[in-house]
Amino acid sequence: MFEFGFKLLRNRVPNYIPESLQHEIHHLRLSLAAPSKPIPPVLPPPKHASSELIFGGHRAYQGHFPYFARISGCGGSLITPKHILTAAHCVDQSSVGDDVIMGLDEKYNYESVDGVQMRKIAAVSTHVHYNGTTYQNDIAILEVDQPFEITNYVQVVEIKADDAELQKRHWTTVVGFGPVDIVNNTLVYQKYLQYAYVPIADRAQCCKIWCYWGLSDKQICGGAAGVGTGPGDSGGPMAVRDADKYFQIGVVSYGVRRSAALLHQDKYPSVYIRTASYCDWMSEKTDGAFRCI
Repeated sequence: MFEFGFKLLRNRVPNYIPESLQHEIHHLRLSLAAPSKPIPPVLPPPKHASSELIFGGHRAYQGHFPYFARISGCGGSLITPKHILTAAHCVDQSSVGDDVIMGLDEKYNYESVDGVQMRKIAAVSTHVHYNGTTYQNDIAILEVDQPFEITNYVQVVEIKADDAELQKRHWTTVVGFGPVDIVNNTLVYQKYLQYAYVPIADRAQCCKIWCYWGLSDKQICGGAAGVGTGPGDSGGPMAVRDADKYFQIGVVSYGVRRSAALLHQDKYPSVYIRTASYCDWMSEKTDGAFRCI
């Protein structure tokens, strides 16, 4: 469900990756835009595994996911009025001066839409141990030039220091712009913000694919048959709803690229950075402005 702007890793694949996967790793970069009223309710998670692809999710409207940010082709989440959480591979020091956009639900023509806010990136902090080959510690925090105003359409998301109970809920929510279908091995896009439910994947199955890549307990796997993230999703939040409130548990990092594999994420799950593993780091990089609860 997310816009492309992805980076292929095929030129930086370590020699211990299985040959069958060496040309299939992708980055999952995203993008966002404007609103529509009245706001219909967010549909509940499915009771059973769905055959619907994440890129074929439901339309989201302005205010449905007010913590979601657009960052130059990638996604992110607002964790304080001045700080955005995203993936390290989405940004570098040249990102300073780029726009961060919040409060939109349509990819284009959002500048004049009420509730949309835009800021400039003033500073970029990537994790000191981020590995651009294995994508360990693929996490970054952006500081904007002035705080976002907290409204119905722009809000911060909270992160729990202990996410064990949230993970037990199984279904997570991922949002963004990007492919909504695959036709003749070609990804099809649509202009509206989409959301879809991605189940946390079986760890043992995920390890069969990604332990070669260095999978750790600081990462979460997500996806099922016909359900999961795809190219264009990087940096976006994986969230779980609890008591009518969303809590972020992951940041989209990487996954397979081939269309056939995207349809079978029960066998080829995507990988997310586990936010609960970085609570101290996030507090440090925001000078204490952000703290996990």
